[in-house]
Amino acid sequence: MGDWIKNNKFEALLLLVVILVGLGAYVYGSGKGRAYTEAKASFDEHAQSVTRLKGKKPFPDQAKAAAFEEQVDAYEEVVNALENKMAAYRPETFEQIPPPRFIENLNTARAEVARALEARRVEYPEDKFYLGFESYTGTLPKEPATAYLDYQLTALKALFETVAAARPSALLNVHRPKLPVEEGKSMDANEEPATGRGGRRTSRKPKGPSAPYYRLPVEVTFRSTEPVARQILSDLASHKDHYFVVRSIRIQNEERDNAPEKDEVQFEAPPAAEPAGGEEFEEFEDFEDADDPAAPADPEASAEPAFPEDEDEPVAGTRVLGQVLGREQIFVLLEIDVLLFKPKASEEGEGS
Repeated sequence: MGDWIKNNKFEALLLLVVILVGLGAYVYGSGKGRAYTEAKASFDEHAQSVTRLKGKKPFPDQAKAAAFEEQVDAYEEVVNALENKMAAYRPETFEQIPPPRFIENLNTARAEVARALEARRVEYPEDKFYLGFESYTGTLPKEPATAYLDYQLTALKALFETVAAARPSALLNVHRPKLPVEEGKSMDANEEPATGRGGRRTSRKPKGPSAPYYRLPVEVTFRSTEPVARQILSDLASHKDHYFVVRSIRIQNEERDNAPEKDEVQFEAPPAAEPAGGEEFEEFEDFEDADDPAAPADPEASAEPAFPEDEDEPVAGTRVLGQVLGREQIFVLLEIDVLLFKPKASEEGEGS
């Protein structure tokens, strides 16, 4: 082999070049094959993704993406308009006051609410009634809490005046859970209600961004008729100065344990008509109101169904009819949150 190479140097060199070119072509081709295989696999994967997207409704093409952006812009406009509307409920001034001044405001508000309840003959706990602030009858609040307490006092005064205006039979109980700031905690710990065992709320702070308001909760129990209860709820929902949120409502009929029996549902039958061909009609005498044949025999008679008042044994059927018409008394428990809206971030920055 060596003699042949010595005698045929040119051919040997040419053969070496061919071998090297062949090896280079093989290596280059192998690399391109792997690149092609990888590119084809990636293409197939993207093609499958596009096929899946096209199968969805709606398909996210450019037109639908533009429509979605328009919807987002419209949503932002609605949110901004709602935020501006809620700004009307923000207090004009919100600052700490001396604790003795809060006690003076509490006594003044209590006296005004008591007069409103008494003027409309609404029963209330009287000496035990301090609008839910009974814990401050013998002690002063902490000064950092006075701003929140004074705002809540103003809102509860408006709440009880609304209740008094509807004229329920009695204001039975008021319970005001303590605010976190009263216990030296941050008010953000009471942002949203968390339901615990038995439906009771806890003060556990939820995950997520901070709410744009503080919750000032109160529980009110009163006795009234069903129309009065509806009037109270309607007036609270449409109050112009404070934003009340009824978180929970519980209604119980006063006669729950004294349900009517089926035999009580009996009404008097109408009088039987005179048989045809009977006696002749008597002559009409002393017939008044001839010009108004539709006038009732008794001008003082009312078209409303008559219900017996303060009778031991009501007429058969009237009690059940009273239940149907909403005449019976009900006990109503309302869990209400007074919302104190926070100032905007820009306003907080200006004030700091």
